[in-house]
Amino acid sequence: KLLKLKITGNAIIGEVLNVFKSQDVPYTAVYTGLKPSRVRRSVGRSLLQAPPQSSVKPPLVVNNTAGRPCILLWADTLLASYSGKQDDLAIHIFNGSADTAGSVCNETLSRSELQSRRNQYTFHFSMRKIFFPVSARNWSVVEQVVLEYDGQRAIFNASGGIYSPAEYSFHCQSVSSIQSPLLVPRSATDNANQWKLSFTDFQIQGFNVTGEDFSYASDCAGFFTPGIWMGLLTSLLMVFILTYGLHMIMQLRTMDRFDDPKGPAISVPQSE
Repeated sequence: KLLKLKITGNAIIGEVLNVFKSQDVPYTAVYTGLKPSRVRRSVGRSLLQAPPQSSVKPPLVVNNTAGRPCILLWADTLLASYSGKQDDLAIHIFNGSADTAGSVCNETLSRSELQSRRNQYTFHFSMRKIFFPVSARNWSVVEQVVLEYDGQRAIFNASGGIYSPAEYSFHCQSVSSIQSPLLVPRSATDNANQWKLSFTDFQIQGFNVTGEDFSYASDCAGFFTPGIWMGLLTSLLMVFILTYGLHMIMQLRTMDRFDDPKGPAISVPQSE
């Protein structure tokens, strides 16, 4: 039989168990409770630690005409250098002081316009969804990055290295126009040749945005990084040296004739 007892008030479980013992009835008890009746306080020293802060920072959200998020963007730094002057635009853009009214996004085109209210800088990130038959899927390609400042316009092509599957976001630890450039001036005469751009911890998503969080990130670092190539080449070199050494050992031949001290000496003719 199943007997369910609800103990409330100041009843003690031990007293209830004594009742069962006095009846000499075998039983199995399962104890449940909403909260403990007594709260023990530690009298020793305890470590007071503040809750860890989340390392994921909220991205800049650009909404479409319906008020839904359509473009997500984040970067730790957006460095722009011109004539020895360097400004970090991320301070002015990702603190809520950026104007995104000129942004446009639809099914095939996403163009974010980030205009800082504190200075005259304006960034344009143009992305397009392109279908590639080889991979049989849609890809999100950043075609251009445009910087406007003080009446000047610098246009950088980015389609050579900034791309990801359309349902993913793109992430790269370093996007630069200087070293291993992913941003290339549009032409030799463009004003972009006088500018230097450098983005750190850059991430962007212009399609398939379902909320205010990035989708899975497609990183710019390829599978075969320089460290992996160095390890593979070193391993191949060591295997080659080992194989060559084993081959040389296998080619060693011992003498098939030996000098018998009791017999005639071996004569080796020598000719000039």
